[in-house]
Amino acid sequence: MSKITRAKRGGPKAGRFKEKRPKEIRVRKCLVTGETYPAHMMIRFVLDPEGHVIPDVAAKLPGRGGWIRAEGQLLESAMKKKTLLRFGQMALATIEGSQKQKMADVETVEDEDSVAETGQAQTLPVQEGPVQEGPVQKGPVQKFQVTVDDNLPDLVAELLRQRCLNFLGLVNRAGLMVSGFEKVRALLQGQKCRALITAEDAADNGRSKLCSGLGNVLENLRMIDMFTREQLGQTLGLPNAVHVALLSGGMTESFLKEFSRYEDVTMR
Repeated sequence: MSKITRAKRGGPKAGRFKEKRPKEIRVRKCLVTGETYPAHMMIRFVLDPEGHVIPDVAAKLPGRGGWIRAEGQLLESAMKKKTLLRFGQMALATIEGSQKQKMADVETVEDEDSVAETGQAQTLPVQEGPVQEGPVQKGPVQKFQVTVDDNLPDLVAELLRQRCLNFLGLVNRAGLMVSGFEKVRALLQGQKCRALITAEDAADNGRSKLCSGLGNVLENLRMIDMFTREQLGQTLGLPNAVHVALLSGGMTESFLKEFSRYEDVTMR
């Protein structure tokens, strides 16, 4: 039997002829615009145990999440129109409903256990006066005031900046980063650079000197200048990180996605 025939019948070689399915893109609905966007272009918010609405930039915290597209104007609109406050109140209502249901479930189980042990159901004495409707609760449902920090947009920007720097460290460990004036210029000349990072507090003519005479090489290059020399140095372990080139690769693309959110939130 030929290899092609065996593959068509589901033999051991069949897997080689299967096409890879494209990875499904997660989408979420924006609380402000009401439209759906890819999740990597948005910021997730959750309600913490103290009742504060907090940003979850990694989208990993437990609880009901509310999403807003990563744009500075949309975050400002959400603060002005109290969109995040209303989301927090809805999340709180969900939590309280869940707690009440759990308490009701516990009461039901205890009643069943009592019947199993004694052979008869327990009866409660009749009480005079008004009777509260609903399940008997062993303890109070957690109550707190939902709050939204006035500086929430600034907090989002700070968390995204730190997340970008963390990803930049991963790019460095993946071997997709080159630093130093001459080395970076050589990469630019060879058109092997995916993105160019120049320190925000570098000399005004530093980038122009680095890129002089390169013509249209820079047209398709991602240019970034939103991190200081100190921030880049601490992240990369370099004493004077001014010019940094990123090579093409999966980790570089992940960093650029995170940076796009940071850039849009800061409206730069």
